[in-house]
Amino acid sequence: MKKYIFLHFIISIFLFTSCSDFLEKYPLDSPSDKTFLANETEIEMAVISCYTDLYTAWEGMPFFLAFEELSDNGWDRNTNDVQKMSQGANDATSTFARDVWKSSYSGISRCNYLINKLGEVGGVSAEIVAQAKAEAQFLRAYYYSYLIDLYGDVPLILETLSLENAQVPRSPKEEVLNQIFKDFDEAAAVLSETNNPTSGRPSKLAALALKARIALYNQKWDVAINAASEVMKYEGTQVMLNPSFPNLFTYAGQNSKEIIFSIQYLFGYRVHPIFRLFGGRNGGGHANKVPSYQLVDSYGCIDGLPIDKSPLYNPAKPWENRDPRLGWTFALPSSGFVNWRSEPAAIFQGFQYETHRDSVKCWNYHKSPPAYVDNQDALNAYASFTGINWRKYVNDENYGDVNNCDNNIIVIRYAEVLLIYAEAKVKAGQIDNSVYTAINKIRERSMMPRLEEMSADELFYAIARERRHELSGEGQRLSDIRRWKIAEDVMNGFILGRMQKSYPLTAPEIDKWGTPDYVAAGIPIASDKNHPNTSMRTVDKRIFNPNKDYLWPIPYIERQTNPTLTQNPGWE
Repeated sequence: MKKYIFLHFIISIFLFTSCSDFLEKYPLDSPSDKTFLANETEIEMAVISCYTDLYTAWEGMPFFLAFEELSDNGWDRNTNDVQKMSQGANDATSTFARDVWKSSYSGISRCNYLINKLGEVGGVSAEIVAQAKAEAQFLRAYYYSYLIDLYGDVPLILETLSLENAQVPRSPKEEVLNQIFKDFDEAAAVLSETNNPTSGRPSKLAALALKARIALYNQKWDVAINAASEVMKYEGTQVMLNPSFPNLFTYAGQNSKEIIFSIQYLFGYRVHPIFRLFGGRNGGGHANKVPSYQLVDSYGCIDGLPIDKSPLYNPAKPWENRDPRLGWTFALPSSGFVNWRSEPAAIFQGFQYETHRDSVKCWNYHKSPPAYVDNQDALNAYASFTGINWRKYVNDENYGDVNNCDNNIIVIRYAEVLLIYAEAKVKAGQIDNSVYTAINKIRERSMMPRLEEMSADELFYAIARERRHELSGEGQRLSDIRRWKIAEDVMNGFILGRMQKSYPLTAPEIDKWGTPDYVAAGIPIASDKNHPNTSMRTVDKRIFNPNKDYLWPIPYIERQTNPTLTQNPGWE
């Protein structure tokens, strides 16, 4: 799949240039918009073209990973539209919002062309035609799912448009949602039951898993439960939790049956720069995208209690006795944890990781024997502003070639399906043993204590916290805080970083969502970046207006070219 997906450059010539003069009389020995899809090869080329917009990128990485920096989970250090959006300065001219809209409809257009044209195809087996249509329907539903999540009501387009009928008004979100479900259902009926994580092609399980996600996002509890349940029937054969959580985000873990659908990369054809964007300064990264200190402190201790309640928490050694996913998800300074490579978690990208300002030297383990070198993660002005780096997707194999990473990026995995099922069952008032079984499978994999019987509210908040800790860095947090209607609470205030030369003397207060409150605990917070060494660093000031920010504005350029598009409330 990896090598074929890049053939879209060929097909794009034929699919989207029908106005050119040379197509008015189409040749008999090569494809044209009139004769295209005449054989199996051309159908395959058209299918591959539908995958093109999966690669919509923000600074080279899949765009949905930027959603972490648009939430309380992280911060984008670069002065760009993502940073501005998180600061409350979003508007209808946002490049990022425009690109998400544009690429989504670009993908939908390619899918519509194929679906509509397949009805005219003759001389090709019905099986091949059905498979092509199913893949296009899966992708169309996927593209639409982001549109309704971010913009609400959007134009529902199911046909190839001409200039004469191109101005399509917005359809109610519910109507688009029903079409998404229909596309996923029809795709699932045709797609293979075999889960092949490195094929790049969707399976029946991928269609059902994403249907479950979108149903959860839209409070369709029964739909989410049923779709997730169908996926769960294949546990042990086609899907299963990977025994090693951190292995999922390495090259070695790309074929794990936990991965249900992922975006494929291949060196020499399509790569991404995640090592540079996420990685620390010692290893050649730029630490452009960094997790917030609030996220790190939201992780509890191995006894299952939050850090403000657990007797195991030691403020002087804050990384000890914590949820193991903390050290698997982030590069933590001076950590004594052991990671999946049986080396100290404080070794990151082959270097000793420490952001204490007095740690001017560190060990470089790329040298033999290891060399004592300048510690750029403490000294460089553009090292991680929060003192923490993302570890997920940062593979040591990319050291020295930081812009050419080809590890696949997960769209959805089985752990999320279990969390979807658990949350939907709670919200539907259907709490039973299966809910605890689903969430405890995830916790046991991470060596965390099982959840025991609790109230419905307590169980929901436990699941919400579990989503944050299990899925950090994977692009789900923005949707979660918006659908739970807590964005106005967690997105108004500072993004914080570590004290430069110490740690707080006590734990922050942790609320039911897992959100830390430093002020309530008497922990000093700096008012600017030139703060004392004993105050929490203020990295960024976030602003979220609940009167408008729960939906993105319809891009200005789209409303200029299509005056039938109305604007979302608060953005007029």
